[in-house]
Amino acid sequence: MITCLHGFLGSPRDWDFLREAGFAIDTPPLDAIPSKGDVLLGYSLGGRLALYALLAGARYERAIFVSTGLGVEGDEARAARRASDEAWARRFESEEFESVVADWNAQPVLAGPSLVRSRDDYDARALREWSSGALPPLASRLRELAIPTLWMAGARDKKYVAEAQRGAALARDGRVMIVDDAGHRLPWERSSAFKTILRGFADAR
Repeated sequence: MITCLHGFLGSPRDWDFLREAGFAIDTPPLDAIPSKGDVLLGYSLGGRLALYALLAGARYERAIFVSTGLGVEGDEARAARRASDEAWARRFESEEFESVVADWNAQPVLAGPSLVRSRDDYDARALREWSSGALPPLASRLRELAIPTLWMAGARDKKYVAEAQRGAALARDGRVMIVDDAGHRLPWERSSAFKTILRGFADAR
């Protein structure tokens, strides 16, 4: 069973393409990550929350982090990130939803195809309680991960390519996979390649 955690503005339905391909998956809410399982898969925000869960004691046999950052380091940078996320939160809560989503998707890091979203997919906790400026950075703790981990990023997503390489290097049993012709949303941009990689890693013994 693969426990799949979606990203900001995401939904459990984002992973339907894996279920349709025959994968056995569980898609819990981000605030109810199971404490144990076979494979833990997190994308973007979900990947960061997966890391926190594992470092807090969740027991899984292996884990996959897709387009996942390790947090913001330095007091000044963390304060700036919190301010930015608060500004986005206020926009999502006060402005016309489709317009704000369009501006969100226009950020360079998110270049590429986008998924259809509705206001019901917005969770303020993602920008306030779960912000990488609010939660502590994780790089210094990655040696605590004793399980095999796979760090994935799309080749066009330079920031998260660097984070994937860093995460794999810092973890005890980490490996990295950079997927060509993909950006931040690589599971949906290159779904066939993603499924092949996922099957190989999830089934490895």
